[in-house]
Amino acid sequence: CGREAAMELLVPHLGADFDAFASALVLRRLHPAARLFFPGSREGSVRRMLEARGPVPDELRQRDVDPAALVRVILCDTRQRERLGVVGEWLHANPAVEVLAYDHHPDSPSDVPVSGGRVDAAVGATSTLVAEALRERGVRPEPEEATLLLMGIYEDTGSLSYPTTSARDLAAAAWLVESGGELDAVRRWALHSPDRAHLDVLHRMTEGLEVVRVRGQRVGIVALELGGFLDELAPLVSRCLELFDLPLLFAIFGEGDRTTIIGRGHLPGFHLGHALAEVAGGGGHDTAAAGSVKGATPLELRERLLRWLETALPPTARARDLMIAPVTGVEEGATVAAAKARLVRVRINAAPVLAASGEAVGAVTRQMLDAALQHGLSERPVATVMRQDLEWVEPDEPADELAPRMVGERPRFLLVAEPGTRRPLGVVTRMAVLRHLHGRLEQAAEPLERRAREQRTRRQGIGSLLAERVPAPLRERIESIAAVSRESGVAAYLVGGFVRDLLLGREDRDLDVVVEGDGPAFARRLAAVLGGRVREHEAFLTAVVKLPDRSAIDVATARSEFYRAPAALPEVESSALRQDLYRRDFTINTLALRLGPRGPVELVDFFGGQRDLKEGVLRVLHSLSFIDDPTRVLRAVRLSLRLDLQISPETLRLIRVAVAEGVFDQLSGSRLREELDLLLDEPATAVRGLERLDELGVLPAIHPGLRVDARRLALLREARAAFDWHRLAGLEDPPVRLSRLLVLALARPLAAAARRELAGRLQWPPSDAELLERFPWRIDRALRELADPALPPHRAHEALGGLRGEELLLLFAEGGEDERGWVRRELVELRRLRLTVTGGELVAHGHAPGPAIGAALAATRAARLDGEIGPDQELVHALQWLRREASPAGQPPRASSP
Repeated sequence: CGREAAMELLVPHLGADFDAFASALVLRRLHPAARLFFPGSREGSVRRMLEARGPVPDELRQRDVDPAALVRVILCDTRQRERLGVVGEWLHANPAVEVLAYDHHPDSPSDVPVSGGRVDAAVGATSTLVAEALRERGVRPEPEEATLLLMGIYEDTGSLSYPTTSARDLAAAAWLVESGGELDAVRRWALHSPDRAHLDVLHRMTEGLEVVRVRGQRVGIVALELGGFLDELAPLVSRCLELFDLPLLFAIFGEGDRTTIIGRGHLPGFHLGHALAEVAGGGGHDTAAAGSVKGATPLELRERLLRWLETALPPTARARDLMIAPVTGVEEGATVAAAKARLVRVRINAAPVLAASGEAVGAVTRQMLDAALQHGLSERPVATVMRQDLEWVEPDEPADELAPRMVGERPRFLLVAEPGTRRPLGVVTRMAVLRHLHGRLEQAAEPLERRAREQRTRRQGIGSLLAERVPAPLRERIESIAAVSRESGVAAYLVGGFVRDLLLGREDRDLDVVVEGDGPAFARRLAAVLGGRVREHEAFLTAVVKLPDRSAIDVATARSEFYRAPAALPEVESSALRQDLYRRDFTINTLALRLGPRGPVELVDFFGGQRDLKEGVLRVLHSLSFIDDPTRVLRAVRLSLRLDLQISPETLRLIRVAVAEGVFDQLSGSRLREELDLLLDEPATAVRGLERLDELGVLPAIHPGLRVDARRLALLREARAAFDWHRLAGLEDPPVRLSRLLVLALARPLAAAARRELAGRLQWPPSDAELLERFPWRIDRALRELADPALPPHRAHEALGGLRGEELLLLFAEGGEDERGWVRRELVELRRLRLTVTGGELVAHGHAPGPAIGAALAATRAARLDGEIGPDQELVHALQWLRREASPAGQPPRASSP
């Protein structure tokens, strides 16, 4: 083209995207005298389309434009001077040029003054404004023009999904489709997948993103050095914003001598365009903006942005904004019945317990009070059942941080108070937090892709743990359970200790399965697969699969339990998994692995058990847990010592409340004995376990005479050391049970009547009860006999031979070096001696069967023990003894019959 006397130009912004490109091309229908001029390059997606579909007809080059001949410039998708390149310079040099604009961006300080056109920030794309202008003038676009405008709308509105999308955008898109616009072309060119270079940048963005708190708001910032220009970065920023579910995201890219910043997000009261105009001379909408600066590194621009945000971001809602004041509470001195009546009267489900000073000392819920009333505790002080582990927040704590603290089994409310005080200014309830989140529910519920990514991470982590830590045979057994779950369509879970120990890296081969369905029926299917047999317990909705290798798998129907009285056995009914887990004792035992019926193995954690494992805390699930089942106190001590966990302060308090309520008086001896045996049969922690029970007041609750004073503690430690020696020496005769040994040591100072009472309280079987009642007399008698310095070995054997293993080791623990020496000889040597001669041989030599034969063998054994004869002399010695016994002047046997 040659130069013209008067010129009109249609001008999109630098790096024209589909919205700018389509607007400029189609506006030729409304401004037929205007020529198309691009002051800079197009975005890559536009270039790719033009390469496939052909160049733009009648496009002017810069050499074709005479700036002095300009009479009108029509700006498309921008008014900012810095986004116009050389056109901005021409307009600055010639203010007389008429400027029109079609633009959906908000006003910015660098805008070129315009005298007409169509400027409206209420829509999501300039292409919408162009379509509306065509429709108003009765101009129907050609199908190719309609397709281009559709591309502009879909690109700038995120396929009609961005918050800036308006109903007008949807209406314009519908009209353009009616006009022949092709959505297939839109999908192909405007919604293309990122190439390798852009995927690499997106990966670097996800790796380098940091989330900071500015005035309580969550803001994502990522700063990358690209080394050069790369177009089409804005879609990557939008994608990253969606992945991480952030209200605001700023991406800063170093592009050689220029640093670009792109902002995306939506925060009420905050305008991204204004922000980037201040920080980087840019502009844009309240939800999308960009800018660039020269001579600043990405890190320098990051610091500039943070400093500005500290003063410009609106504060988020605070706890004081959500709290209910004044506080409605329950008086500390009120009874359980009065507290329940108070909650019913004011129509609330939970309340703090307030001391006379106004300080909060605990919290109660209707469920807690109902359970206490069921246990007959109506006239007890409310402090008996309240929880003390209150959740406190300061008045200025951001509201967005409150919701995670009220998830799961956390309290129904948070108490608001000034730092260092326990006088609540108000309470924040779950409902208040939900109201605060109203209108942002899509943000509160994780976006699908982010949730899927986190689920993949959890599944892969559990899957790798199973592969790394579980032996192959056990892993195959777990896979069989999952297969039965899939085939039957019944949800199945591994629960309890196996899951806990898997996360801790401890070996546990006991499999407990809970199914949301018919547990016994599931067990029958599993037994058929594994070649086992089933034993069902219909009353408890459970079954045991007995396997050929003598191992077993417990299968239970997901169930809930309730207790009709303290320390009673629970009554059960079928329930869902969450209720089944809630009936358990401690949070660390509520973890589950979902095996099926669909998807990979997944960790289920309703009550924060994984968190408590990481923090090393043993926490009871509910305040009446120890009143429901006092054996959980012994279990708490056992687990805390075995797993090296700290019992939480609230759990310790609830233990002391249960002991003070006398719950152990109502506990059956068999259940108490079983749990005590489990604690005391663990050598590494048994003695410390008794110390903890004493500290918690449990030992006196079992029997008034039990305590761990200095003398008994020393004996317990010596008895434990004796047990270790016995075990390391590989001695199996006589057998020794550590729990029995330690109870003997604990009961050593008690009178016979008290020991008899203790045996009855623990419901020991008759042989063990006789041991507990008579062991001090037998040990003392043996100690007296062993005190003889000239005692021959056979006499020592007679003194020790009748003692049980626990008595021998307790004597070993009490005695001096001489007595210990005799016990060692007894266990290692004396009681292991076996005669080679038999009674049959003596009869064969002409002696009649009878008591004399036994006496002869006893005398021979005594001679062997004393070292007077060897094995080859036994027959001669026995025959000589019999001849002397049969003679008129016969000598009495040297040893009494055994």
